[in-house]
Amino acid sequence: MESETNYWVYFAFMLPFGLIVFTGGLLLYTKKFVGLLVLDSFMPGKPSLAQTYIGAWLLLMAPSEFVLQSDIDALIVPYSFVLLGCLALGLLGCFWMPKFLQPKWMKEGDKLEARGKDPFTKRFYNGES
Repeated sequence: MESETNYWVYFAFMLPFGLIVFTGGLLLYTKKFVGLLVLDSFMPGKPSLAQTYIGAWLLLMAPSEFVLQSDIDALIVPYSFVLLGCLALGLLGCFWMPKFLQPKWMKEGDKLEARGKDPFTKRFYNGES
């Protein structure tokens, strides 16, 4: 009896997981759910924003075997480039997120933090906890 990978189970697991991660990243970009900013304290970049691209990569990985089985080069090659791009942006964003990929509200917060005018720094200088 040969064991064969069940790609439908893989698809059924990866699609909802990727959707959750991608949706969380989109909600952070639109500033509807900023609880994900906790992730930024663990790595030097912006992993909270990078999860948008990692989620897109997971969403695209779900049907990847079905795309490969189609044997259509005009579909496989662009699909592979998009997969690689999402993975590269996701991994790069964990260590360094380019400014043009950051939302405006986050860039403004970084500027305030650099000048020492953000609410946390003001409370710290006033001796409050």
